[in-house]
Amino acid sequence: MRVCYNKTITHVTGVWKAENALLSTVPLFFTQLGLIMLICHFLKLLLTPLHQPRIVAYIIGGIILGPSFILKTQFSRKYLFPVKSTLTIETMANLGLIYYMFLQGLEVDFKPILQARKKVWSIATAGILVPLPLGYLLHKTLAPNAHPLKATTYGPFFWGTTLATTNFSELAQVLADAKLLQSDVGRTALSVSIINDLVSWVLLVITVATVSDGKLYTVLSTFTLIIFCVYGLRPLLSWMVCNTSFFNEKYDMDNQICFIMAGVLLFGFISDAFGSQSILGAFMLGAILPKGELKTVITEKVEDFVSKVLLPLFFLILGMRTHVDVVFRSASILIVMSIVALAFLAKFVVTFVAAIVNKMPVRDSLAFGLVMNAKGLLATIILNSGRDLHVLDHNTFSVMILAIVIMTAAVGPILALIYKSNGPSKQHTHRSIRSIQPNSEFRILTCIHSTSNVLSIINLLEASNPTKQSPMFVFAVHLVELSGHASAMLIVHDTCSNIRKTSKITAKNQKHSSPSDQIVAAFEKLETESEESSLFVEALTVVSSYTSMHEDICNLADDKSADLIIIPFHKQSNIDGEMDNGNSSFRGVNKNLLENASCSVAIFVDRGLTDSSNIKNDDGHGCCRCAMLFIGGPDDREALAFAWRMASNPSPNPNISLTVVRFIVGKDASVDLRPHNPNNDHDHHEDEDKNILEVVEENEKEKHLDDQYIESFVFNTRNQPSIRLINEVVNNGEETLKLISAMGNDYDLYIVGRGQIGSSPLTFGLSEWGDCPELGPLGDTLASSNIVARASILIVHQGGALVDELVDQHLSE
Repeated sequence: MRVCYNKTITHVTGVWKAENALLSTVPLFFTQLGLIMLICHFLKLLLTPLHQPRIVAYIIGGIILGPSFILKTQFSRKYLFPVKSTLTIETMANLGLIYYMFLQGLEVDFKPILQARKKVWSIATAGILVPLPLGYLLHKTLAPNAHPLKATTYGPFFWGTTLATTNFSELAQVLADAKLLQSDVGRTALSVSIINDLVSWVLLVITVATVSDGKLYTVLSTFTLIIFCVYGLRPLLSWMVCNTSFFNEKYDMDNQICFIMAGVLLFGFISDAFGSQSILGAFMLGAILPKGELKTVITEKVEDFVSKVLLPLFFLILGMRTHVDVVFRSASILIVMSIVALAFLAKFVVTFVAAIVNKMPVRDSLAFGLVMNAKGLLATIILNSGRDLHVLDHNTFSVMILAIVIMTAAVGPILALIYKSNGPSKQHTHRSIRSIQPNSEFRILTCIHSTSNVLSIINLLEASNPTKQSPMFVFAVHLVELSGHASAMLIVHDTCSNIRKTSKITAKNQKHSSPSDQIVAAFEKLETESEESSLFVEALTVVSSYTSMHEDICNLADDKSADLIIIPFHKQSNIDGEMDNGNSSFRGVNKNLLENASCSVAIFVDRGLTDSSNIKNDDGHGCCRCAMLFIGGPDDREALAFAWRMASNPSPNPNISLTVVRFIVGKDASVDLRPHNPNNDHDHHEDEDKNILEVVEENEKEKHLDDQYIESFVFNTRNQPSIRLINEVVNNGEETLKLISAMGNDYDLYIVGRGQIGSSPLTFGLSEWGDCPELGPLGDTLASSNIVARASILIVHQGGALVDELVDQHLSE
């Protein structure tokens, strides 16, 4: 049935005079928008635990609202989606698609293509050449006599091009969910997907031009536009951003964004006038826009509105064109599922074989062949273009939409099953600072949330005494939340480059560089300025959700054999020295790291360690005054090991003065050794007596280890005047706090062990002063109060239970 209406005539009487106000253009549009947003985001919430990317939820949401389900009813056709509203939906959907493709262009980095190895090109070529003819044959099998004639001629090309695509954004989400972004599989898959997508763009331009009139003109003008953008406009934009007053930091950023947003529409219009897709021009503008703060701000301001509000309208149009009932009326379920299975297996088998030929492990090759079937927005755009050009009918269009949904939906769960054995059962060696030999390398993994963490972390690393005899290897990890934003994906590109090189960031162009580039440049400068080549830096990126980010950090620390993880405190100090409310997501990452890391973890509370250089020693270098507060236990011994290394291990550090304050339990201290028994059951008295004996034995053992380690420290630092040990006798937490208060702000850095709440009478009652128990009683008190308001704090937690045994063996030797 065909419905004809005049697109140019719209009878508007106004909302107040309309017979039904909800059927007026604007109220009706917002009703439709709210409905598709509600369904899409509800499905996304529902399917995310099943390892499904966003596009699966969006396509299913569009199909539910389409003629296969809701649009079947008379009510929905009359009141929800009347025919006259189609033009409005299509207009806004195309507008959202244009801006979304512009944001996709912001993600594109051509480095993986220019630097791609032979392995990447061979796999990408195989993944394109085989699906193309297979798609052609499958279309011919399903619709051998399609009408009109050009549907039989050109429809198969759209199927083949669709099967050849592997969308980068959806693939990145799938890999991040499976914790494979940092793996060889992830890096290779992302590089291959970028090549596949660019080739698919070229095939789409050629196919659309072939179907349309003016074939040669369309192809030539489109490629002329691309060449002009890359070699003409891109250098011009780079010069404008760095040198013109319009892009100066004093100029209103909102005006710059409006200028760019208007340019997106202009480029869309130009590419459409050339006979190509309007989205191609928008994509090219995003791809050539210089990296930097402007890109980041555009993404932050526009991404959520475009992807969560406007983009679902495109999938509504897609769903309204998908007729699932027509598919199963014209062909049996067996035929349809056979087509989907062949489409899936073709790319899986060819990429699996290509990976095996390139000497990838079998399991990684299986995963690689699987993830290459992740389809995305580009595949739906290709099919939608074929539907617009009438080369795909209801049947051929709907079958391929179903194939995209099934193929993409299958990737996540199967991938999780393949790598299930990589879970928490994997055993790792426990590592710590105390287990390091004096002349061995010291491997530190530092976590950075933002550029505000960089300077203080670098100063802490410089103070950690890297020497030629005991060099320091620093793995600087930029932590980025996986939110689907283009800014996050940009950092994935940098991570996936085979050769990571960052251009020098000067004061002139620092504003226009991305936060990731600034972080990398700062740590690279740290490496180049290190004396005697004693400090080496490798910049990395972790892109993950905050709920599982600690798993990536722990895996990375294990892979790099890190001895210590340093991560910033979730609160930051303001100009008055007060701590802000902090970021609860950062706090969750810190707590999970403390519980799960197989190496030592240090939480750094920065209160201006960057300003400690204002105190100079005799040779003009900055002198950092450190105090180590020793109460006892494995965490305190680990904290002392770090302070010891900073000051003199393996050789004296002229830039550090260290005071170790050991708190000794006084005669009046009361120690409650009874196990906690809330029910006060008399039946458990015998068990309590046994537990008390165990506690006494454990305390004696810990005291012996403390004495032994302190003796070793005193003996090895006896000839160093910059290091001193002070013994203080205290009886309770109040006296401990009073002594620390007397020390006040005489020190730039306090180093403490995390310890356990209630494990020592010297910290009894301190938990009432703090609000972050994960820092331990003393660390929590110092971080949450103004006792040492101007001093930074490093809270150290020993990783692993085998460390004391290793150190005992080392000391006995």
